[in-house]
Amino acid sequence: MNVILNNPYRTVGLLVGSTAREQTRQINRLKKFIEADEEPQDDFSFPVLGGLHRTLDNVEEATSKLNLDSDKINTALFWFWNGNPITDEAAFDALKGGDIETANEIWDKLIARTDEEGKRFWKPVTEKNYSAFHNCSILNIIRTNGNLHYGIVANLYFLESDLVQKFVSSVADETHKTDKKELQLSFLNQLYSEIEANTKSSLPKFLEILNKQEFIAKQDFMKGIVQKPIEQIEQKIEASKSKRKSSKSDAANAGQELFTTTASDLSQLKSIVGANDLKYTSVADKVANEILQCSIDFFNESNEKDSSSDYAETAMKLAKQAETLAVGNLTKDRVKDSISTLEEMKDRELSQAIAVLQSIKDAYEEACRQIDKKVDDLQYVTIPSIGGSPPMRMPRFDVSINWSKVEEMKRNALNWENVVNLILNEIPEKNIDKIKSINNISKLTEYKSLVDFVIGKLSFTQVNKVKYICYWKTEDTVANVEFTLKSLPLMAKWGLGIAFFLLVIGLIWGGAGIGVVFSIAAFIAFYLGALFLINWLSSLGK
Repeated sequence: MNVILNNPYRTVGLLVGSTAREQTRQINRLKKFIEADEEPQDDFSFPVLGGLHRTLDNVEEATSKLNLDSDKINTALFWFWNGNPITDEAAFDALKGGDIETANEIWDKLIARTDEEGKRFWKPVTEKNYSAFHNCSILNIIRTNGNLHYGIVANLYFLESDLVQKFVSSVADETHKTDKKELQLSFLNQLYSEIEANTKSSLPKFLEILNKQEFIAKQDFMKGIVQKPIEQIEQKIEASKSKRKSSKSDAANAGQELFTTTASDLSQLKSIVGANDLKYTSVADKVANEILQCSIDFFNESNEKDSSSDYAETAMKLAKQAETLAVGNLTKDRVKDSISTLEEMKDRELSQAIAVLQSIKDAYEEACRQIDKKVDDLQYVTIPSIGGSPPMRMPRFDVSINWSKVEEMKRNALNWENVVNLILNEIPEKNIDKIKSINNISKLTEYKSLVDFVIGKLSFTQVNKVKYICYWKTEDTVANVEFTLKSLPLMAKWGLGIAFFLLVIGLIWGGAGIGVVFSIAAFIAFYLGALFLINWLSSLGK
């Protein structure tokens, strides 16, 4: 930590509380060592804490910071103070010898105690241990395995006591006036700057420590550090707005960047003021609204340009990120409505495909119902009601129904070439790429069922034109869907079926008599069935 490792007192090798004479003598001595290119011996720079490179220039700079009382106070807050020679000097000797643990134990025993259950308690600040609070704090803040929480609280405990004036008077002239609040703010502001610059990941922990303590400067300090993240967040919001408005096609990147770069600031602000504080809720809603607007603008722009990318998914991701930040009811409702709209829009290609296919199925089934009604009207005659009795339907015996013709009429109930053109226009192949990525199982099942129905009504040539809508099937499966027994013409089915039956009978009976007759009949039936089949196959290529 620079405020300790490069502290002016450390650079010149002095302890806090050194007299002006001691300071002058040490600086002159130090310069002679540097000019002779030698390492100064037996000073209070404590090399065990970390490397220290001293030059004439940085010694001069350090000396200049030890002239004004205000600078000396700020500097002294982060260096060791010889406030109690009896105990402190033993700890300093340990540090000179490179024994950090012994120094820490000396000071720790003076400021804290442990009860029988292992719980730690602070001792009262007295003239015997007040410098131990300060020194133990500095050591724990800087040492590798130090306890940051312990170090911060120890110094706040000391700076909150009335004996802190002993510290001030040992550093500055008696005419210099300061109070507990100023000292606490100076200590915390310097420490905050160091943590933010070097170990930003420790900031939440630092703020959590302060939130649990009570001290005079707490409100003023928290107010000061709250404003900084708020200003940073608002600047990032404005930057996002500017990017979004200048290029709506890049709005998704602007929104994602805003979400990523404000995460730390929002977390920090939340840890300081709490999740329900107006300062946090207000700025969090501002971020959420801007991210949501990026989502909306990006979606609308991509939709207008008929983008082939999965822009709905990108917009949805941003909207859900905004949802995680929204606090106020108005913002939450706005985000919720947008997500609901995006859910609908995300599946729109699938919904559109289902609607088109369902309309084809409905039209076909309605046409078949009309055919069945006409056939029914031919088979039955309705006798009007007589004397209040219900009308009667009587079968007609003078009508013969050509069922093969009925089946053919049903097969041709729709102009399937027009159906193919409708599918090509309303369910283009690019929509299928989007449908593939949809996870709505129930709607996908409905879609596949409708596709199977429509494909089952088309010829081989027609199937080949729209086979892309069967994306879950192999090409061979789609191409051969026409060649099923179910789709064969009725006459071909009857002819081949009778041929097979007669052939079996002929083989069973055998001989030159009736067996031959059945075999001839089977040949004739097979010939007729094959003829119908050949004619049907020929029609497929037309």
